[in-house]
Amino acid sequence: MFVTIASLQQPTFHSEFSWARRPGQSIVSYVTQELDRRVQFVSDRLNLSAELTINDYVGSQCLFFTLPEFFWNVPWASAGTEEELLQLSSCYLEQLPGSIAELIKWLPLNDYGRVVLMAGTCASLIKVEDPQGEYFEVVNSVLLASNFKFLGDGFPELSMWPKRHVSGIDFGRNVGSDECYWYFQLSDNLKVKVRKLSSALSEHNTAQGYGPIFFNSMVEQCPFSINVCLDYAQLEERERDEETEQIEAKIDFLIACGMPFDQNRPYPPSVQFAVRNDGMGEGHCQFAKVSSGRISHELQAMKVEETLHFVQLELS
Repeated sequence: MFVTIASLQQPTFHSEFSWARRPGQSIVSYVTQELDRRVQFVSDRLNLSAELTINDYVGSQCLFFTLPEFFWNVPWASAGTEEELLQLSSCYLEQLPGSIAELIKWLPLNDYGRVVLMAGTCASLIKVEDPQGEYFEVVNSVLLASNFKFLGDGFPELSMWPKRHVSGIDFGRNVGSDECYWYFQLSDNLKVKVRKLSSALSEHNTAQGYGPIFFNSMVEQCPFSINVCLDYAQLEERERDEETEQIEAKIDFLIACGMPFDQNRPYPPSVQFAVRNDGMGEGHCQFAKVSSGRISHELQAMKVEETLHFVQLELS
């Protein structure tokens, strides 16, 4: 079978897409504004990708559209106080599912064929009260939706795949660390203690109900896996198998901001292709063939409008 991958190249390390927060603008208004801007930005390119897939990639069973790590985040320095930081993270958690739903609703199945949106990541900091002191837990996750699986109310089914390992540059350059925590200076008056290992687990919300599993086999004969940045290097083989619906993936997606492909990294025998979308620097999209558990060679992609990268994969 054939599937098409469209990856949007976008720098995200410094939240380059963001407008500055206006003087006096509430953090809720600012985040809402920025999420809306990103929805419009992605929608044009997502629709173009779906149209090109239908016209130029005949026989494709599905379009996978990828975004890089931190795509939805505004600069962390936008939060001047802990209260604003908590409001900022709440906005992400409450509003992002609606943003994803907005993108999917413009792609009716009958007009565009099957589309799976792998919507980069959005990182949130959740405050934890511990008997030994306060710290922040990270929820940095990919939300995944499609235009062919919906809840009874018409809202798309969602699956979430969270990053487990927190990098020392995830919230700007760290200003210190110990065995279990990073310390980040988010803004002049806001320094936070962040746990290095997130306890977030995969989740799904589908017509069959809610549960702690990532649905990675929504496209028949094309199960896939996701690694988010540092997890690609740090996770042990098969470490998170219990969080996925289908273990034997055929495509492995690396959603990152500063994590390159590793030619020596072993992949499970079932993996046939690797796809990388990285937001570091100018952004980078990369596609590779995997043979016998190793990357054998890179695949040439077609570029559209300098930032959209297309490749069609034939899966066995």
